[in-house]
Amino acid sequence: MQWKKEREEIVKIAKRIYKKGLVTGCSGNISMRLKENLIAITAKSKSYNGLKASDVVIIDFNENVIEGDSEPSSERKLHIEIYKARKDVNAVIHTHSTFACTMAALNLSLPSILDEQTDVLGGPINVTEYAPSGTKELAEKAVKALGDKKAVFLSRHGAVSVGDSMEEAFSVCELLEKLSQIYLFMRLIQK
Repeated sequence: MQWKKEREEIVKIAKRIYKKGLVTGCSGNISMRLKENLIAITAKSKSYNGLKASDVVIIDFNENVIEGDSEPSSERKLHIEIYKARKDVNAVIHTHSTFACTMAALNLSLPSILDEQTDVLGGPINVTEYAPSGTKELAEKAVKALGDKKAVFLSRHGAVSVGDSMEEAFSVCELLEKLSQIYLFMRLIQK
């Protein structure tokens, strides 16, 4: 098995986001840039709690499976388009966490509410226009709404966090969920 270390790093992060409640079951997906046009990505319909290195598939930017026996995530287009647009991104994590999903379901962008948000995420976080899951249309809308930030909400779907490393992308996921919760509480209190 090639890229064993990278696959194991994805599995480690998958288990962490599962334990933190940022995903449930087999929702969401994780990828890592391996080379210019090659990524490792979680397989479709695999539970994060029991994920193994062999459940991480190697694909190219044309969606061809280079190594692995499973079908790659249905959101592979989303990951590939982000890597194409953002040379600074080496890790992408797509989550379905409670508060980020609430933001996405309400089609709410996240204004800058704490200094930490500007420092880590790059400022306000946008929400995409709606597009069906797994489509090129969603991927293109996500890239546009993401811009140069570290995260984006996918309308009626979830959130995407990016980083120059898997650890940074994970930290972005955690912070995005915390900020989403704070913002939703702020909206309740201010009414």
